[in-house]
Amino acid sequence: MGSRKTAGLALAAGAALLVLSACSSGGGDGGEGGEAPEGAIPLGYTATLSGDFASYGLEMREGIDLAIEEINADGGVLGRDLSTEVIDDEGKPANGPVIAQELCDDANVPAVLGFSFSSVALSGLPIYTQCGLPVVASAVTSPELSGASDVFFRTVFTDAYQGAEAAKFVSENRGVKKVAVLYQQDDYGKGVADAFTAGIEEAGGEVTSSQAYQLGTVNFGSTVDTALKGNPDAVFIGGFYTEAGKIVTQIRDAGSDLPIFASDGAASPLFIDLAGENAEGVEVYAAFSASDPRAESSGFVSSFSKKYDKEPSSWAALAYDATYVVADAIESAGSTDRAEVAEAIRGTKDFAGVSGNISFDDEGNRVGELTFQRVEDGKFAVITE
Repeated sequence: MGSRKTAGLALAAGAALLVLSACSSGGGDGGEGGEAPEGAIPLGYTATLSGDFASYGLEMREGIDLAIEEINADGGVLGRDLSTEVIDDEGKPANGPVIAQELCDDANVPAVLGFSFSSVALSGLPIYTQCGLPVVASAVTSPELSGASDVFFRTVFTDAYQGAEAAKFVSENRGVKKVAVLYQQDDYGKGVADAFTAGIEEAGGEVTSSQAYQLGTVNFGSTVDTALKGNPDAVFIGGFYTEAGKIVTQIRDAGSDLPIFASDGAASPLFIDLAGENAEGVEVYAAFSASDPRAESSGFVSSFSKKYDKEPSSWAALAYDATYVVADAIESAGSTDRAEVAEAIRGTKDFAGVSGNISFDDEGNRVGELTFQRVEDGKFAVITE
């Protein structure tokens, strides 16, 4: 499908949840408080859009908005515009089932995008499965979601795959044998750390220390001290950019110039903002890089930068791709029937996304390759050596 499409968002407070309804017509942004245009196909979007961890959800929303704007400008889907029905899950697993039921009850919604946290996706998934509403997620990586439902798909790679690939990269390309591992204490951090550790050990290497930390931690002095005492060749951080930025800074403040590697949770411009010059040389992995020279990627970066006056993050790109996958599936199905759309999504094969070609395996996981990147001159650059 050669179209690219966006929606403007309107904020409305609910008793238990913050709900944002977005709509657009003919590619233009909808105004505050606007109603979805007559005949528009509403896609559900739920993620964490407020609080300390809103950045990923807001970045995904930007990618979705741009995609829908382009799609509508190119004639829409089945001759109809797309719009969005957006709900802030506040990062709370308890909100997952409530939101899932709300979206399931809206018979006009043929598919759902989003999720910042795997725990929220997992809590709502039984309801999406029961009503047959397909989900194409962009930022949730827990292996527990693999094969959990025949209507769940994701454009992001799993923790298990990413951790293993990261271990392979540092072992084979950086000659690292001894690594200190730090990870945030949740499903994401532990999943990445476990897979990375297994990969290092399988390669004949050693994890000198493995430490969990809580989200929101500010002082990592004792954690960094323990990591460095093990005389590792490098440090691996499995966590979000907020804590990763602090850890990197405190490692450098401790006088260490060890190579530092981090998971895709740190693959955000905000990591560089937080760590400043200490971010230089840090290597991360992600499904997308703004410096990718492919035509699909460079065209997206240009359009995104023009609209938002900044480069897109990996999360914006993955959500943009997810929107296109859903639009393509609706067009291919020739219908907004949920079962037919789910079947079309399942059959996605080598879809040319801005984050690379997209296919799904029989567990709904993305098939493809990670991009390894290094912070150079204040930006993420694709590693080619």
